[in-house]
Amino acid sequence: MQKRIVPIIIFALLALQAVAQKHSIEIEEEKTKNRINFYAINENLIDLDVVVTVTGTGFKQRGGAERPIRVPATSRVKVKSVIIERGKYPIYEYTVSTNDSLSRRVLRPEFEKIKIDPPAPILLYSTNNCMRCDTLTKSLAVSPYRFKTMHLPEKPEVAKVIKRALPSLDTISAPIFSLGGALYTDILTYDELIERLYEKKDEE
Repeated sequence: MQKRIVPIIIFALLALQAVAQKHSIEIEEEKTKNRINFYAINENLIDLDVVVTVTGTGFKQRGGAERPIRVPATSRVKVKSVIIERGKYPIYEYTVSTNDSLSRRVLRPEFEKIKIDPPAPILLYSTNNCMRCDTLTKSLAVSPYRFKTMHLPEKPEVAKVIKRALPSLDTISAPIFSLGGALYTDILTYDELIERLYEKKDEE
C-alpha cells in the first residue's frame, strides 16, 4: 500500500520587508501532494516586482540568487514553488520584498487578473428609464473594482425604500449609485464615478 505524504506546515512566517516597499502584497499558499506553491496577490493599482525567499527544512528548491518577478496591478501570480522531500514534513518560513522601481531583468510569468475593493462599496441601481446604466455596467465589468448591480423594477421592496430618499424615482433617467451607503444621481460616466469615489476617500 502506497503511503500518502500530506504536507503539514508547522511554522509559516510572512515578513514584509521595508526596503523599497510602499505597497503590500498578500501571499497565498497552495499545497499539493508534493509541492507548495506561493502566489502573490497584488491589490494595488500599480505593477510591483516581488521576491519571495523561503528557508527551512523538508523541501527542495531551485538554487541561485532569487530574481524578482513582475506582479502586474490587480493580479495574482505564482512567484515561488518548492518540492516536498519524500517522507519529510516541510518546516519553513518566508520573507517577501516588494519594489515599485521596476527592474528590466525581472521575470514575467503568466498572471491572472483579479478584482479589488474600491475606496467605497459600489452598488448601481438601474431602472427601466436609465439610459446609461448598461454602459456604466460594462465599464465597471472591465474595471479593477468589485461592484454590485440591482434592477429596481425586479426588487419592488427595495425600490419602495429608495423612493423615500428619492421621491422622483419613477422619472429619474440617470443611474442611481450607492457609494458607501450614500445615494447619487449625478454620476453619468465611469470617470465621474471614480472621481467621486476618491473624493469620498479623501473626506474620511
